Amino acid sequence: MSFFTTRRTLLASAVLLATMPGVSHARCETLSNVKPGEINIVGNSFPALQHIAKEMQSCTQGGLKVQFKMTPQIQQEVQQAFGSAGKSAFDAAVVSMGVFADLQSKGQLQPITDLVNKYRTKYKIEDNMLIKVNGEVMAIAFMQNAQNLFYRKDLFDKHGLKAPASYADMIAVAKTLREKEPGVEFPIAQTFAKGWDSATEFTNIFAGFGGRFFKPGSAAPDFNSDAGVKAFETMKAMTAYMTPNYLASSSDDVMNQFQQGKAAMGVLWATRASRMDDAAASKIVGKMEFTAAPAAVPGGRSATHLWWDGVVMPKNLAGDRETVFQVLMEALDEETTRSGNDLTIWIRSAYKPTRFGTGVSASAKAGAPIWPTEPYFGLAHGEIGKVLPDVMTGAMSPKQALDIAAAAYTKAATEKGFLK
Repeated sequence: MSFFTTRRTLLASAVLLATMPGVSHARCETLSNVKPGEINIVGNSFPALQHIAKEMQSCTQGGLKVQFKMTPQIQQEVQQAFGSAGKSAFDAAVVSMGVFADLQSKGQLQPITDLVNKYRTKYKIEDNMLIKVNGEVMAIAFMQNAQNLFYRKDLFDKHGLKAPASYADMIAVAKTLREKEPGVEFPIAQTFAKGWDSATEFTNIFAGFGGRFFKPGSAAPDFNSDAGVKAFETMKAMTAYMTPNYLASSSDDVMNQFQQGKAAMGVLWATRASRMDDAAASKIVGKMEFTAAPAAVPGGRSATHLWWDGVVMPKNLAGDRETVFQVLMEALDEETTRSGNDLTIWIRSAYKPTRFGTGVSASAKAGAPIWPTEPYFGLAHGEIGKVLPDVMTGAMSPKQALDIAAAAYTKAATEKGFLK
């Protein structure tokens, strides 16, 4: 969280990760009151999660089979399964805090306080891992994440450049690199893929400009504002220094651009940082450094958000909840943290910080806020993602696009009962 071309093929087809029949993990031999059957877990795909998925699947033993499905459509798949009128197709999911907020607002998660209390000592479950709502544990977080700045320190040193502290700085540095470092095809690489990725970039930069999505104390839209226009304009200015195919630039694509030496800087998820030094896939081992995401306003706070990822169980669970919980905890124990220490920023105290987490720490120190948690935020985020491509290509003005998104959001929020 090497995949690359093979990984993208697997993701495209949302393939079920294969288990190894007859192979059990030593730690999973201590599972108690196990009910035979099949446990299906779903999640996104990134280095730390691949590590965790293998641990979960290693609990396949006797009459128990554990399978983990990795999919780029995690939000849609979880919403469909957890919102089903029947039993969920998945017994648990690994979700970001954004997906968690959506599921929780719909009442689709089950509390796991009793299971945490029962197995707290066995799995050394730490208090800062517990995500509570009204006193009930609804998720267990295992890692922190944020989009922070990746930059080629060797090239910056060569040309006497400083890591950009603002987006204006980034564009100025990109111009210099284009002139002085022609071997780098794209001075900037960033996740502008249409839909969720680009809407998330907008959210980061919009917040950096001081924008607010909703009017105070209301679900009424407030993102069709000057801050929204500035966010769109900033993103559009960046595209002059990005791949022409920027509307398809997902995290995988940006990571590959960096690894192949095609890009010099950009904001990307911290969970991809360790892959910069993967000698089997990267041509820039030891050359990439990490720091806070640039500010939208010079001297302002870092234009990114702080996230956590964790595990949840659906209210319409099909399997045995105690067995499912133990499988999850086996994969999130201290040994998993130690063996995958460099893959992410683990929440457990057993984690030993590395240079790959410096960007998250710097972003937090630079004032990065927590990702929005309003239950209706996902609706607004989704509408922004729909109109953003038209702004980037010049087919629509920023204000026109924002007004269209605000109107569509208002209709959706009204239908959901968030607005009257």
